[in-house]
Amino acid sequence: MASSEDKEPHLLFLSNLLISKGVVVLLDSLKVLKEKGCRFVCDFVGGETVEMDAAMFLAEVAKRGLKGMVVYHGRKYGKDKEAFLNAADIFVFPTFYHNECFPLVLLEAMEHGLPCISTTEGGIPGIVDDGKTGFLVPKHDVAVLADKILLLLNDSVLRSNMGKVGREKFEKEFTLEVFEKRMVEILSNNVKC
Repeated sequence: MASSEDKEPHLLFLSNLLISKGVVVLLDSLKVLKEKGCRFVCDFVGGETVEMDAAMFLAEVAKRGLKGMVVYHGRKYGKDKEAFLNAADIFVFPTFYHNECFPLVLLEAMEHGLPCISTTEGGIPGIVDDGKTGFLVPKHDVAVLADKILLLLNDSVLRSNMGKVGREKFEKEFTLEVFEKRMVEILSNNVKC
């Protein structure tokens, strides 16, 4: 993990700028944390949308007094995206998107040893083990989201432990090899020749 005691922890949000992905909820939670005197940088990585372009996003950041604490980087791919995952300390994805089935961004975060904070939308509870690999928070709940982020900001050991357990879960359940093995088992048990 990238954090050390002399630098601000980095939060990472990795998704397009859609309100239903939790962009505004996260910004509101970060405002609460700023008002409590927390130090952090939150990197937003993802594409602009019809709903929210970069100018609109930056206006929301300014409205909450988060300039310098929240940075929008646009879309990133490959090594550029990897750099953000490697630099992050906490992954935050407070989605309430109605078609959220199994967000791969959470798997990417776990693969990089990041504790994840997300919601109970769709298949997310099958990815994030609440209290073990991160936290699941109620959708739209700014206060609870801020509390869980604060808990991880203040406890580097907890961050590290959750990230380690998340990485282990990724290795055990979500690698390509595990997926292929499961597919072979399913096909072997259900296809008769």
